[in-house]
Amino acid sequence: MNTLFTICNKEIINLKTNDTVQSVERAIELLYCFTAQTPELTLNDFVKRTGLNRTTVFRLLSSLMKKELISKNEGKNTYQLGLPFIHFGQIVSENLDLRRMALPVMNRLTEVSKETISLNIVQGAARICVEKIEGKEDIRQFIHLGIPYPLYKGASGKLLLAYSTEELIEEVIEGSGMTNDETKALKKDLIQIKDQGFAFSRNERITGAFAISTPILNSQHELMGGLSISGLSARLDNNKQLFIEAAIQSAEKLSAMMGYQKLGG
Repeated sequence: MNTLFTICNKEIINLKTNDTVQSVERAIELLYCFTAQTPELTLNDFVKRTGLNRTTVFRLLSSLMKKELISKNEGKNTYQLGLPFIHFGQIVSENLDLRRMALPVMNRLTEVSKETISLNIVQGAARICVEKIEGKEDIRQFIHLGIPYPLYKGASGKLLLAYSTEELIEEVIEGSGMTNDETKALKKDLIQIKDQGFAFSRNERITGAFAISTPILNSQHELMGGLSISGLSARLDNNKQLFIEAAIQSAEKLSAMMGYQKLGG
């Protein structure tokens, strides 16, 4: 029977599903009122569909309009979704496309390495694995799909953080509880990762495990995600360079498929 090398549950960021904000939930209810058949709604439409009173609906609409999530047609006195939703839709579409295009590349990388391959993205201030291919070895690393993991630990997280904005880096550091020395070490790691084009960790998040992660970039040179190889450290010694080169080549292929071109290329 196969033995799974299971990620320690305490590394998973806990999300409290009962911690909600009523005003946010009500604002989201308004957004869900829109459909393809009803792209424009009046104030009374929102009141009927949500059961909220007119004053509450008006205040919520005003807040959404300030953030441009909803716009108002003054001539018709109706409301519609704002332009930011075009951008949100593009993000979702690109991530779906990334998963679809990544699977054949990930399968080939598994055949070369025999190790577990994962596709990770940034969500909020965390790392999420959105696709994985299990390794071929009897003892292998098990990765959970859709579970938030820290960005400041391990190669998969640090790779994504290295290619993120300074604002996100500072947000992650602020919420990590790291000491000043740990913060300095992390920032030094992030610079090195971006300079060399890959991240490597061994016994960092999980004792006895290694990970190698490489960036996937789009046509705007923006980070789309990270491609990672992970497995047991004991199998790494004779294969480290091979794994690094294979991971870089695979991520470069995916980046090219997303429209990325090297500067000056």
